[in-house]
Amino acid sequence: MTFEVSFSRKAETDFENILNYIAAEFGDQSVANFKKLVLDFATLLEEFPEIGSIELRNKNIRGFVIHRRLKVFYRINKDKVIILRLFDTRQHPSKV
Repeated sequence: MTFEVSFSRKAETDFENILNYIAAEFGDQSVANFKKLVLDFATLLEEFPEIGSIELRNKNIRGFVIHRRLKVFYRINKDKVIILRLFDTRQHPSKV
């Protein structure tokens, strides 16, 4: 079974904010690498949605560190996976 993967509005905003930061600090090649990393992970979730560890059992939220500086939070909902947030670990948790 293949799952459909989508991004919440907050995850889309997180993605854009992180891309802007990477572009300003590290340049276009790093932006391309980051995009590939996130899109490859989304593709992986299509086949293996339970790859992440359970973060909040009562809300069915899973998390997965896809890079030492990036943690993704998502929820499995029937045949869909919704990426809820992208958390740059350089951020303070209260900023999320």
